[in-house]
Amino acid sequence: MTAATSDAVRTVTISHRERKRARTWTAIHLAAADAAARHTRLADITVEAIAEQAEVSPRTFFNYFRSKEDAVLGLSSPVIDDAIADGFDFAPGDDLVEKVAFLLLAVFRTAASRREIGYDEYIALMDRHPELARRRFQHIDDVEAVVAELVTARLADGGPTPGNTVHDTADMIVTVAGALMRSALRPLLTAPGKTEADADSVLRRTCQLFREVTRP
Repeated sequence: MTAATSDAVRTVTISHRERKRARTWTAIHLAAADAAARHTRLADITVEAIAEQAEVSPRTFFNYFRSKEDAVLGLSSPVIDDAIADGFDFAPGDDLVEKVAFLLLAVFRTAASRREIGYDEYIALMDRHPELARRRFQHIDDVEAVVAELVTARLADGGPTPGNTVHDTADMIVTVAGALMRSALRPLLTAPGKTEADADSVLRRTCQLFREVTRP
């Protein structure tokens, strides 16, 4: 077998494995969402029941999701796409908080981009089970932890850290940016006619309001 043939076989094998993982992820997510739609309380739903409906083992369930809430919402562990990371840096005159707030939003979207249910159904499930909405916002903590690493690295590369350590500066920027993103996302769960597509404009207005309130 030539090196080229070996590489081709490896590519097909990886592709098949990725497709299988995607199918399993979707099966678990849809089974969890279906269970949440049929039950009044999430407490009445077990991981074992979700796994059985998805035709996987409970062990496999936890290979894909950390909790049944994450499975219902279709939340994956947040990671920063290479393209996003490569394109993120600080330039003179940047509004650091706003720039990091939009980075948080981009990573947050990536972590929930594979959701297989419609937005209206998604909102209805959070209305039916308030703990799902709480988990969605808690997920921002996970996103912040990942983003903080990138922000720290960029500040260490020469970003502005006036009178503070790189870590302290990064922590402050990410904390404030995370608060603004939470403020921007909250009305999207309750305002009639709003969708996730409105997040950019809402976040931009939220950042503008923050500047007006905090700067003389």
